[in-house]
Amino acid sequence: MGICIAFLSCTSTNKDQFPEPKIMMATAKVTGVVRNFQLKEGEEKPVLKLYVPAPITAEVGTFETYLTEDGSFSFEVPIECNMIIGTITSEIFDQSLIIGLASDKETKLVITKKDDNNIDVTILSRIGLTSNDVLNSGDVMEQMMSPGSTYSSFYKMTPKDFASVAIKNMEERLNITVTDSTLSKGAKNFITNEFKLAYLVGCLLDYTGYMSLNYQNFKTEEEPEEFTPQEPDRSYYAFLKYFDLNNPQYLYNATYSRVLKAILSNETLNIPLINDTPIDEWLKGVKTTMADLIGSDNGLFYDRLTAGAYISQFDNELKPLSDKQIENIRNYFKNKEITKILLKKNEEVIKLAAQKSNANCKETPSVPQKELMNAIISQYKGNVVLVDFWATWCGPCMSAMKEIREIKGQYKDKNIVFVYITNTSSPLTLWKKKINTIGGEHYYLTEGEWESLQDSFDFTGIPTYQLYDTNGKLEKQFSGYPGTNKMKAMIDQLLP
Repeated sequence: MGICIAFLSCTSTNKDQFPEPKIMMATAKVTGVVRNFQLKEGEEKPVLKLYVPAPITAEVGTFETYLTEDGSFSFEVPIECNMIIGTITSEIFDQSLIIGLASDKETKLVITKKDDNNIDVTILSRIGLTSNDVLNSGDVMEQMMSPGSTYSSFYKMTPKDFASVAIKNMEERLNITVTDSTLSKGAKNFITNEFKLAYLVGCLLDYTGYMSLNYQNFKTEEEPEEFTPQEPDRSYYAFLKYFDLNNPQYLYNATYSRVLKAILSNETLNIPLINDTPIDEWLKGVKTTMADLIGSDNGLFYDRLTAGAYISQFDNELKPLSDKQIENIRNYFKNKEITKILLKKNEEVIKLAAQKSNANCKETPSVPQKELMNAIISQYKGNVVLVDFWATWCGPCMSAMKEIREIKGQYKDKNIVFVYITNTSSPLTLWKKKINTIGGEHYYLTEGEWESLQDSFDFTGIPTYQLYDTNGKLEKQFSGYPGTNKMKAMIDQLLP
């Protein structure tokens, strides 16, 4: 299959990019001050959150700190590259701030509140982000996410035709960064890469999932409810070479880890589990599948894919490395920083595996849909109940669960039950694998049951959480993980 489209970002020069990052286990420091902000009497200190992607362990770390009385704040966080791009959020300002972090230079921020809705930012960082980059990158990305092509019924196309149209649609949206005058060339390149990768993993790589959703959104009244998308063959994935998956700039982009996970789990590509196989031997088979598709049989892509294979074992099975796997890792990676990162993660998994509780798959109560939640919660009277509405495909859900593991260990002997509810949008086989790493009480609802709960409790996005007291009364409901400290505080208020 030939798709002759040249990406706009492929013509970038080194001057158009941020400095090339290097994989290494390090620490970065961020300090700053918020000016023109006064804490009102009786108010709690505001929390600032820093989100930092980890390109090898494929996580997004969440770090919290409080604003001090003089308006200052600081973070000191682990990073997996000498330079990385993170995001700061807070209730103090109504937007996300994109910042650079580096191992060899402290990042300094001055945030000045102009009024309740507007701020100015001054930044000093190793990466070279400008104040406009910090403030406006999120808005530009939001514009890119708005619909581009007017063609909607993709499910009527062949996989080959869909890939061609989808990439043209993506190119339309990439023009937004080219024409935007507020951003530096480096920020434009970063946002272009992030959008391309998000489009790749959310649209092109998940062909059958995307087509099923597209059919439900755009089918005519005459068409049946059930729809089985055509399974693409291996040649469909020839578009991968146009994404330059060896690009070292992708180390800045959190979404690249999702691309690797999607490739490793793709049924058509059928990349085997790594298990105890020597890495060179495993890669020989991988390259037979992937080399012509990505246009290369060596490079950073294969190192990160190999690391990703071990990370998948950690995430999907909560299974530590075997002695043979440790030997394979030590023998293979020329960049010993990757080895250090994987072995450190393995130590964390060993501790988590020791704390793991069994997952309990529960039958959905056979009651009218309006009574379903009461029927679930009534089984746990005498306990505080934390309900997590989630899905296997939801990145923020999975990231939050890693944060909640710490909480679950601390409340192991307390009267609290963790209940997890998902629906058929989570593939059943994958769901059964995932819950073994989560523990707790699990319910797998039909689409109708799920929609009934959404209507009853007025939520759409996930993760959404509910906290019930020991009498089964709903005390709190909120969407998005609030942070470990706030979650613990809310639980503590309800525990006897």
